[in-house]
Amino acid sequence: MKKAILLAAHGSNNRAANSALNNILKLAKAEYPDIPIKSAFTSYHVRKIMREQGQPIPSVEEILKSMHDDGITHVVIQSLHVIPGIEFHHITRILNKIAKGEIHFEKAVFGQPLLSDDQAVDEVSDLILSLLPDRDPEKDALILVAHGSRHSGNIFYHKFKLVLEDKDKHSFLGAVSSPNDIVEITEKIKKAGLKRAFLLPLLFGAGNHVQKDMAGEDENSWKNIVAAGGIEPIPAIKGIGEFGIFADRWMDNLRDAIKKLDN
Repeated sequence: MKKAILLAAHGSNNRAANSALNNILKLAKAEYPDIPIKSAFTSYHVRKIMREQGQPIPSVEEILKSMHDDGITHVVIQSLHVIPGIEFHHITRILNKIAKGEIHFEKAVFGQPLLSDDQAVDEVSDLILSLLPDRDPEKDALILVAHGSRHSGNIFYHKFKLVLEDKDKHSFLGAVSSPNDIVEITEKIKKAGLKRAFLLPLLFGAGNHVQKDMAGEDENSWKNIVAAGGIEPIPAIKGIGEFGIFADRWMDNLRDAIKKLDN
């Protein structure tokens, strides 16, 4: 048996967003020093932009082919996505190809994304609410900034929103793919009489969605829409993959996948 690990992240052409991936890479290499570990961007759009910029990034399938050529027989593909959405579904399709013998490995398993079942939704919501010690839950709002998806995996954002808002009446979740979300959230915060709002990404890395859509200087950024409502915005320019408690969650998923690979 010759094992390898492939970390699969959405990816970004914004270098700052790679801090989260590098964080997980560092942890994985420290825990599994004898296992080759590589990473790949699952977003075709990101890979296309980077290729046009002269920075070609191999796809998951291309890296798997190189692993096979290097004699790897057993591989874990660890998802670094938040939900099991479109790109996670692409990973499961690749695993189906492996199972059919179209890609040649003796065994391949995937590691779950951050939110994969109701227990994960409950536990991660607790972690989120413990993350900002400077926030007073009675006086300050918390706005979680998710990506949103047209995939059926979007149900996990919906579940997370319900659980989070049930635990903390001044916490809200919106999606950058739904521009009206932040307008509605701002109105709710105003009605509650709150004067401050912490904006926190529910995104793996701090890419363009964080730096521009959430915290940019454009009048339509979430930060400025909140400010226009008379509320002080306090944005965290940091993907959740950069926080130790969330990196540990993904590492737990990787450990579970490694166990399945060994059985």
